Amino acid sequence: MIYNYIDENMPKWARATVQKLVDKGYLNGNEKGELGLNDTMLKIFVVNDRAGIYDK
Repeated sequence: MIYNYIDENMPKWARATVQKLVDKGYLNGNEKGELGLNDTMLKIFVVNDRAGIYDK
């Protein structure tokens, strides 16, 4: 599954982390605003967030 937007299709457990990364400018969508994230990417982002990597 590919998640292009932070919406009800994206797993609830990943939304806050992805929103944080978008707000910080770490993630940008394509020209249409599509993020193009898969399940593995979401899991990596969440683990890194829980480890505090994005709090710097």
